[in-house]
Amino acid sequence: YEFQLIDVGKFNGVGETQPSPYFYQNLGEAEYIVACFMYMRLQGYPASKISILTTYNGQKHLIRDVIKQRCGWNPIFGEPSTITTVDRFQGQQNDYILVSLVKTENIGHIRDVRRLVVACSRARLGLYIFGHHPLFANCFEIAPTFRVLASLPTQLALEPSEKWPDTIRPSGQVGAPLYIRGVEHMWAVLQALMQQTYLEEVSKAQEEYEKAMAKIREQQAEEAGEGEDDDDEGEDGEDAEMADGEADGDEAAAGDAAPEA
Repeated sequence: YEFQLIDVGKFNGVGETQPSPYFYQNLGEAEYIVACFMYMRLQGYPASKISILTTYNGQKHLIRDVIKQRCGWNPIFGEPSTITTVDRFQGQQNDYILVSLVKTENIGHIRDVRRLVVACSRARLGLYIFGHHPLFANCFEIAPTFRVLASLPTQLALEPSEKWPDTIRPSGQVGAPLYIRGVEHMWAVLQALMQQTYLEEVSKAQEEYEKAMAKIREQQAEEAGEGEDDDDEGEDGEDAEMADGEADGDEAAAGDAAPEA
């Protein structure tokens, strides 16, 4: 789908937390969004085309920490173009936007429709909002937007057989998606995909190694053949010199014998 609202329940029984006053975080949403980012990278989506937004500074810092721990050090994944708050991203866009709404106990400042408009209008190609659906669906100010978002399945829908940017599906047509049941399921799918990618990379490296070794063997065989040709030419030259020497000796002997006769 080009957009989705992904319902994120409480992760290990915990929703939003507040390590310090007004510093809101949601570990479940952070893990889910980072796993989604890693999945997109394995499917070929450029990191520069993906931005992660959230409605609170605390969540921004948490997502950055999870990114650095999970994938920032790995060149296969890298880091997304931007990890920032919705307010800081005003006036900017990217192809794919992942949004974390954070709150599970009360609506918070996303109740301001202007902030929701900013969050929903930053994506050119794909918008995926992670949040506690029952909470936001019941808010009068933002209910119309969430009714549109909830018109599609609220479980993240993936097409693991498709790689960016190719797809065999016409625009707007849904294939046979894999629906993700939650954070744990997403990480299980991601681990399987990582293992498959690793095996493919190993196989590719093995093929490249065998091609390189075959090329080296061919070069060695050619060099050995040129060496044998040089040896043959050297032997032919020596034989010719010996033959010339023997002929000169015979002529000299004949010359010496002629006066005596």
